[in-house]
Amino acid sequence: MLTGAVIGVVVALAMMVVNRSRAKSGTGLPGQVEQAMRGKGPLTLPAIAKLVGKDSFMGRGQVAQALNALHGTNKVRMTPAPDGTPQLQKINFITYETI
Repeated sequence: MLTGAVIGVVVALAMMVVNRSRAKSGTGLPGQVEQAMRGKGPLTLPAIAKLVGKDSFMGRGQVAQALNALHGTNKVRMTPAPDGTPQLQKINFITYETI
């Protein structure tokens, strides 16, 4: 059981490193997301996922990881949801905008 947990952590860290590297170089899904957002105002996660053609549940997760990598490299600005927003509704209020 410990081996499975270690493998899961290593895979998660590797994916974070790969996404951040792609965000810096502007390739892969982070590059597609950044290009799709250029010239548009603040967008929510569902709107960005629709722009890049990943409007499924899994697709939104991939777009969220790409946005997180872009935010970490200071290419995207995130505006948080207002206080008091229900947890399950936050994706409809958090906006992302290219810098």
